[in-house]
Amino acid sequence: MKILVINPGSTTTKIALFNDQEKIWSYQFDHNLDHQTGLEQRLVLIQEYLQKNKIDQLEAVIGRGGMLPPLISGTYEVNLKMLDDLANRPLAVHASNLGAPLAKAIADRFKAKAYIADPVTTDEIEPKHKITGFKEIKRYAAWHCLNHKAVARQYAADIGRQYEDLNLIIGHLGGGFSFAAHKKGRAVNVINALAGEGVFTPERSGALPAADLIKLCFSGKFKQEDLQKKVAGKGGLADLLGTKDVAYLRQNYDRLDQFTKDVLEEMIFGIARCLASLVPDFEGEKIDQILITGGLAQWPLITDKIKFLLNQVPIGISVYPGEKEMEALAAAVGRVLKGTEKLQKYT
Repeated sequence: MKILVINPGSTTTKIALFNDQEKIWSYQFDHNLDHQTGLEQRLVLIQEYLQKNKIDQLEAVIGRGGMLPPLISGTYEVNLKMLDDLANRPLAVHASNLGAPLAKAIADRFKAKAYIADPVTTDEIEPKHKITGFKEIKRYAAWHCLNHKAVARQYAADIGRQYEDLNLIIGHLGGGFSFAAHKKGRAVNVINALAGEGVFTPERSGALPAADLIKLCFSGKFKQEDLQKKVAGKGGLADLLGTKDVAYLRQNYDRLDQFTKDVLEEMIFGIARCLASLVPDFEGEKIDQILITGGLAQWPLITDKIKFLLNQVPIGISVYPGEKEMEALAAAVGRVLKGTEKLQKYT
């Protein structure tokens, strides 16, 4: 069962071919294409690469899910309604919006079906947890659902359990962070750094004092789009330190000035606070484990400090560095094709 996985990013397009769950090959195209208008260019690159590698049969193609309206977790077949919503009514402009149309275009060529799974707008938050102190504002989910769920299933398999039987707190640490309380297979609450919640990240502001943010909004110093970019894209380390390159900071850590080290340490403290803050969402039930994943989880300075700061919390901590998005997408469509998971319908 050959499955092609497509994961478009702002400066890359990743593809991988799987035979069932075994990765045969993977490739990354590096480019600088617009989030929306790069569709045709990316499609040509993928088609040429498949032709070069003499791929003449695919059972399924799955793309990364984009900024669709809130959905329950699962795998969805790409249909015309989904393509129309992504093209004309996305919740935000993001490269992931190209995942479904790319998958559909390739699948049609091979007379296969196209899918997405666990998009970033997957919403399983309990309604009461969406309440804020403003009646005009409700919290919403925008998070690394795909990697969260993949790591949760990996941990469950590692201990011989089922994800649906476990209570887990998971933190994804990448350019943006997300934290979620996974209660018996559902993320009942999510800390959404894209919306300006939680700790600052390499490129996001995290939570800010509301009164001071309001003053900035009416100061005349910033346009709306400028502040939006400072909240998500140019905030956090990018704003405080002038760089969001954590690999560089890690490599040169011993030579960093004290302010830079203080900023990094406060980010780590904030990560620990976010993880601990989700404990009440289990309403007294036993929490089986805290899982830390994402690119920043590869830096022991960060993960060891988190473990130290949460030493008094009686919950074990496991680290799953990096991300498993390609494998997670292949596994998602594999479960549907094998009949072990119900296919969701996008309406």
